[in-house]
Amino acid sequence: MKSQVVAVFAMVFIASAWSTMTGGLKNVDLNDTSVLDAAQFAVNQHNAAKNDAFRNDMVEVLKAQSQVVSGMKYYITVQMSRTNCRKNRADEACGHRDPPENYQCTFVVWSRPWLSEIKLLKETCP
Repeated sequence: MKSQVVAVFAMVFIASAWSTMTGGLKNVDLNDTSVLDAAQFAVNQHNAAKNDAFRNDMVEVLKAQSQVVSGMKYYITVQMSRTNCRKNRADEACGHRDPPENYQCTFVVWSRPWLSEIKLLKETCP
């Protein structure tokens, strides 16, 4: 009986250690400031690279994971929507298209805030 308790304890300990292992992906709060900053950076890069006169906005963060590397890597899935705003007019009042033109993007963002460095590593959008 004692060996069974020790075995169960060992399995729980290993499972716990595995889930918090450095370098592994970890689900993070969708409202975390670092996640939202990384998501907004990725959306800005997406808009800058897109050959479209209109801006696309982030509607909501659907999923976010982080990975400790030499910095923090974020894997973020967002719901995007095309707007009536022209990209070159930041002060323009606008709204989303009617009917809405929504789509999902997944971004991989690498951040090293102590060096004021952030990069979009990967973008997957339709």
